[in-house]
Order: sequence, then structure tokens, then C-alpha cells
Amino acid sequence: MFDAYTPSEVALRLPVEVTCLSFQESSQTVLAGGRAGHLYAYSVSANRRGFELTNVCKTFHKKAVIELHVCEQEDLLLCVSDGQLMAHRISDPTYKVETLIHKVKPVQTFARFSPKTSGDLYVIVSSRKKLFLFKWGENDGHKEFLEVALDYNPVFMDTPTCIKCVGEVVFFAVRNEYFSMTMQKDKSLPKAPDEPTSPEGWNGFVTRILNFNCQPGIVPMIDRRRVAFVRNETVVTTDIWGNRSVDEYRFTEVPVQIVYDSPYLVGMLSKGRVEVRSIFDGQLIQTMSLPKAMTLCKGSKGQVFVAALSDIWIMDTLLNIRKNVSHLIQERQFELAIQLADNSNLFADNQKIEIKKQAALNLFNQKKFEESFALFGEIKTDVLTILRMFPELLPDGVKRAPNTISDMAANDRMRALLALGNYLSEIRTEHAKHIDLYNRLRASEASKKTDNEKMHTLLTTLRVVDTTLLKCYIKAKPALVDSLIRLPSNECTFDDAEQILKMEGRLRSLFILYETRKKHEMALDLLIEQSSRPDADPFFDDAVVQVVEYLQSLGNNQLPLILKYAKWVLAKNLEVGVQIFTSDETEMARNLNRKSVVEFMKSECPAAMIPYLEHVIFKWEEHSSFFHETLLEYYVAKVNVLFKDYVHAFPDDENITRAGDEDGELGVFRRRLLKFLEVSHSYSPQTVLLQLAPHAFFEERALIFGRLKQHDQALALYVNTLKNIPAAEGYCRLYYNSSDDTNSQVFLLLFRALIHPNHHHSSLLPHGDSTPFGSYREDISDTSTLVNSTSSYQPDVNTAIKILAKYADKIDTIAALNMLPSKTPLRIVYSAINSVIQTTGRQSSTRKMEKSVSECALSKKTERKNRAQSTKIIVNFSSECVVCEKKIAVSAFVRYPDGRLAHLYCHNDSQGVRN
Repeated sequence: MFDAYTPSEVALRLPVEVTCLSFQESSQTVLAGGRAGHLYAYSVSANRRGFELTNVCKTFHKKAVIELHVCEQEDLLLCVSDGQLMAHRISDPTYKVETLIHKVKPVQTFARFSPKTSGDLYVIVSSRKKLFLFKWGENDGHKEFLEVALDYNPVFMDTPTCIKCVGEVVFFAVRNEYFSMTMQKDKSLPKAPDEPTSPEGWNGFVTRILNFNCQPGIVPMIDRRRVAFVRNETVVTTDIWGNRSVDEYRFTEVPVQIVYDSPYLVGMLSKGRVEVRSIFDGQLIQTMSLPKAMTLCKGSKGQVFVAALSDIWIMDTLLNIRKNVSHLIQERQFELAIQLADNSNLFADNQKIEIKKQAALNLFNQKKFEESFALFGEIKTDVLTILRMFPELLPDGVKRAPNTISDMAANDRMRALLALGNYLSEIRTEHAKHIDLYNRLRASEASKKTDNEKMHTLLTTLRVVDTTLLKCYIKAKPALVDSLIRLPSNECTFDDAEQILKMEGRLRSLFILYETRKKHEMALDLLIEQSSRPDADPFFDDAVVQVVEYLQSLGNNQLPLILKYAKWVLAKNLEVGVQIFTSDETEMARNLNRKSVVEFMKSECPAAMIPYLEHVIFKWEEHSSFFHETLLEYYVAKVNVLFKDYVHAFPDDENITRAGDEDGELGVFRRRLLKFLEVSHSYSPQTVLLQLAPHAFFEERALIFGRLKQHDQALALYVNTLKNIPAAEGYCRLYYNSSDDTNSQVFLLLFRALIHPNHHHSSLLPHGDSTPFGSYREDISDTSTLVNSTSSYQPDVNTAIKILAKYADKIDTIAALNMLPSKTPLRIVYSAINSVIQTTGRQSSTRKMEKSVSECALSKKTERKNRAQSTKIIVNFSSECVVCEKKIAVSAFVRYPDGRLAHLYCHNDSQGVRN
């Protein structure tokens, strides 16, 4: 125990009996109401030696003053006397009555209600088993208390007493029970037609808290977010919503009245005894006896006023506060010491910090680690000071603290590490925010030179914190190690972090470290190394895919590195390796230097060239001739090799298979080659023609001849060599173009190839075999070759006539008929001539119809033109634009059908808006 308060007299032997006290903070004045209706005001004297009487109002009321409450912001003194609640002007020496509440009488008690949503003054009044709500507002030019609708349930069995308000929760007592009532504004009230705003109303939701068998007492403890209730000798607490808490304080007998003066609860007991207890553990601090004392009133911090029948005292903590703080520190009651120091201006900031530092160390020694670190954080303790208590986390050479976790049991060490992890996590978050803010200021050129030093300090601290946090997580929270390393703002010292992770065997975390710090070669080497180890972490089981994904995340500036490690992937899995350069998930692969990739594949993995170039050309729509010709080169080389093997395996007497219908890869790649030759326009036909084997690939050569517009040679191949008339027709449909002089003759050339098959064929084949297998067949004799090369082809007049009949609208009929042999029977030509005549008739009818439609349209246009030209348009200096309402003047304009005029640009703008 110690003397927390020192009592001294404010006023002795007053001529009236004191019934209530109130304190005015701004003027340091205590107001005392008397049984005779008088009001006495005592203020701190000018020489700071006690109080002096500054005002006496004997006409304050005619009857006893029961309750007083100062409302400084509104300059009001609320008073209950003779069962009425009145408001006095506190700045008036005579305490003039501003208003009183007529609607409610008798008033049992009241409390100020101040909702957070506004700064308005409300009072809750208790009378006749009900609660009423009034608002201080203006009415007919003067201020008064206006009644506000208050709806609540249930109906009370008695009149509520001892009302206190905390925010928007009202606490009160009814008989032997305490209740809480949560206030909520009623937004559903309808607005009257003649009222500018909706009427105000509140709903109250009442909850029973606990019962008691004594004089009620309710004490808000706002700074602790608690509310205390007198329950016999025990004072119990709830949170500000009325939920029961664990804090309880026991007095030696039932308190008559109680006030909260942090860090003390001061209770008035019987026979003038005053008991002071600590709010932290309920310990009895001080007991004093003041003759016939019966009323308590809270003053400024550290002050409590006590009133007897005719005496007033002040109990003050300031006189002994230094001695008491020293005593508490020696007794290791740091919570009380900190609270007293914070409530007083007698201690410098560094003294308060030192007290809190000692308190934090004491909490650490008591194994209250969370509370200890919270206090260390509050006083901004240097991180290294805290880390000295954890020698296993410190680098070599750093001085250790006397009391460390090395002296604790294993479970206490783990609890300490967990608490340290939480503390360091908060510290790093705060430092990272400051660093991010600085970087943004520097980017906007708004930073100051002095900020550079702060930035350096923050970065240094963050490196220490993150490196230590990594060690801490490895020991206490292994699951959080990877998350810490992945943080963009992580500042772990790389060498230390690498060494720590290697020592702990956390190779997965080591890979993440390499990845986040952009140590690409280290990360990739680790993946490749672990992929060959049978005892590796399951994380590395699919190392090939991981390497691919990693390389896909790199950009064009890392292309040499990508190519270096792509070799390993391509050797393992060609298809997966190609995905390094063809991924569509990000833009990285698309933006790689494609020519460099092609050169790499040529030398390191030619097999990957075709799938890569196919993706680049068909998916990414690459039009450069370099890539098209390279792909054709590899297509041709592939089919050349496959065709040689296919020809040697083919029986002599078996029919020739059409291009693309071959079994196996040959058919696949010939189809790709034919399709590519057909759709691509970015290759050199002459170059490809030289690459194709001269005695084979006639379909491919035909397409290339088509690209060169050498249709007669192409059609000769289809008709004579391949004997594939449907393919020849398809070729003609592909290249026919009526507006092109050469391509428009393609069907006529097909007709001629059928009528005169030997006209162009002799120049197509070199000296040698004219069969589709060509010189690939070593078993073909020179004699057979000579026979084949000198053989001639017979005209196919019937097929030619069918072509003429089928495509009569695309063939020059006269030229075609002139090509027919003179001995051709007319009955054979009849069907073709009939088709030609029908086609010509249809064309004639179509032309006549088109002519009629055109003449009609021309007539209508001419009529509209003449009508428009006959319209007279008058534009003078008063003519205005209907869009912008400005003068037309000499600007270009538009006339609407109804005669209105507009600027041309205004008309165009308005049309654009509509569109």
C-alpha cells in the first residue's frame, strides 16, 4: 500500500448541506449544489494553492439541488430540482434558466446521450417507470429541449435509476437489475407533407446484464472500453456493449458511490471511509477516512472531489506521484507506474519510455511475451535490443542480453519465438509501407534530401528484421517461410538467407529465394540437379515442367539464358521443350527474338523446328518470308527422307497412292506441305521448286507452278502424270479469277491439256523416269525408263467436253471449240454446246435485268437531283445553325428536308454522336 491520493480542503463548514457535486474542466471549477437550492462555485486560486470561492448563487433553485451535470460545449448546466430537469446558462453569473422540461415530471434521474453520428446534445430522462429522450435544438427562434420519439421494449416494473451512456449504448438499473439499451436511429418514420424533413425517432434494444442487492452504481471506464457495475461488495465489468468480462474488483464492504480515476477505482464506503483500488489487479492501494463524507465527483486527471454535509475536499495524486512511481517500479508494479506517469505532465518523454522499457523486460522475464513485445513496439524500441534476448537468432559477434530465452524451458522458448515472429511481422509491415511511400515520392520527385538518410535506416532495419524473421519462422512457423521469401518487399540478406536455408535443408524455399531475387541460373541449376536425385523433395518431381515454366517467365533480355537451359529440356522432352518458345499464357514467349530461336534450333535441335515454325506462322500470324521459307525447307527435307523410305518399301505392282494419303508420317507431312504451299504467300516459289526432288512431288510442283502462274505446266502434271482430273478441277477453282488476264484462262488451259496432252508435258520431266516414284526406284531399268520417256499421251476429248459443259461460264467457248480435232463427232460436242447456249442465255437475261435496275435507279437519282436543284435556299446574315445556334455566315452548311440549316461540321459531329 501507498498514499495514492493526498486529501486537502476545498471548502469547510459551508452554511448549507451539500447534496451534489459537478466539475467544470475548462475553468477548473467545482460546483456544489445545496439542500436549500443554493449553488457554490470554487475555482483553483491564482497562486495554485488550493481553491477559492468564485461565485455563490442563492437563487439557483427554491428546493434542494439533487443532480448537476456540466455541458461545456453547449454552455449549459443541467440540474434536477423539485422533480424537474432544467438547463442553466453556465457562463451567466446568475446561472440564468434557459429552459426546463415540462412534459416529464417528476424526474428521477437523467444522463447525457451523445451519439457518434452527430455532435448534438441529447438527454435521456427517467420518470414514472419510463425513459424519455430529448434533443437540444432550436424552436421558434430559441433553444430548448425537444422531445424525440423513443421506442423500446419491455415495459419496466419500476422507474430506472443510475443512468450512464457510453457511445450509443445506455446502461441503467431497474430495481435490483442492470440493463443495457443499444440505441439505433429509426429511419422508417414517414415525412409529413408540410414538413421539410422526416421526424426523428430512435429505437432501443434492451438487454438484461445482471442483478444486484445494494445501492446501484454504474461507472464507465472509457479508456479501457469497460463499464463497471456495483454488485454488493464486488464491482464487475462488461465491455461497452454489455458483454461480461473477467475483470472484478472486491471492496471491503458495499460501496455507496464509486468513481473511476485511471488507474484507480475510488469507492465511498460507510462512515466516510474512502477506499482506493488498482484497476489492474484490484489490489487495495489506500484507505482514508473523511468525516461524514458521502459524495464523490471526478475532477481532472488524478483528482477526485469528496463532499460531506458541509465540507468539500479534493484528493490529488500529483503531490506524491514521483515518489509513488518510484515505489511502484521497485515493487515491479509497472502497469500502475506507467499509467500514473502517462497521466501526469511531471515526467519527460524519455523517463516514460524508460519506465515502459523496464516494464517490457519484466513482462519478458515473466514469460508474458506478447504483452512484452507490444510494449516494446509502443515505445519504438530498437529491434537489435530485442533480438539480443534471442542469441540463437543473432549473427556471431553481437553482444547478448543478460536474460535470454536460452535460460528457458523448450516450450517457453517456442512461445517466445512465436511472439517474436508476430512482433517482427508487424515491424516489417510498417517499415515496408514507409519504404513504399518513399519510393513513390521519389518517383514523383517530391522526396526531400533528408529522406535519403531515413530510407537508408529503414532499409538497414528491414534487412535485420527479415533475416531474423526467417530464422524465427524456420524454428517456430515453418509453414510461413515460403510466404516471407515471396514478399516483394522482402529484404533478407541474400547470402545469410541462402546459408540458413541450405543448413536447414529447405531446398524448396531455396528455389523460391533464387526465383524472387532473380538468381535465374542458380534456380535452374537447382531444379536440374534435384531432378536426378531419387531422394529429392517431391516439389522437384516434375522438374522438366518447372524449368519450362521458369524459362517462360523470362523475357527477351534473358534469351541467352533461355537457350542455354532449353537444350536440357529439349533433350528430355521435345514437345514440352518447344512450349518454352510457344507459350500463349504470357507475352514473354511471343516477344522473343524469333530468328535467334530458329538459329538455335537449327544447330541444337532441328526436330523442334517444324512445330515451332508452325506455331509462329499459324498461331502468331508471322508473315516474314524468312520463317515461311525455313519451314518449307524443313517440310521438303522431311518428306524427301520419308518418301525415299516409302518408295523402297512399296511393291512394284501396287497402284500409286495420292499425295497425302500415304501411311504414317509421310502422309501427315505431305498434307501439311500441300496445305502450306496453298495458303502461304510469303515464300519464293523458285527456291522451293529447286529443293523438291525432280522425279517426285508432282502435286507440290503443280501448286508452285500455280503460284508462278504457269498453269499449263501444272495442269499437264495433273492430267498426264497424275491422271487426276478432279484434282485438276480443284486447282482451277483455286486459281480462277475473272479479273486477272492469266488466271481467267485456267479452265481453258485445262481443256487444252485434255485435248493436246503432249503440248507441254515434254518440258516438265527431266531425262529419266516419268513415273511418280521417279529415280527413287533403283529397280527400274534404263530400258523401261526410255520407253516411258518417249511414250505419248492420248487426247481425252470426252472429258474435255464435260469440262466445257460444266464450266461454260468460265471458258472462252470459241477458243475451246477451235481446239477440238476436226474429226470430232457433232453428237459428242452437242452437250457442251447446249450448256454453253444455256449459260449464255442466263448471262444475257442477267445483264438485261441489271441494265433495267440500273436505269431505274439512275432515273430516281436524276429526279431527286433535279428536285434538289430546283429548291431555293436563302442564307443571309441572320441565318443560324440549328445545332450550335451561331450564325451560318460564309461557312459550309447543310440543309435539312424541313428547311433548317446547320454548319457542315456541326452536322458531321452530330452524326458521329448518333453513330
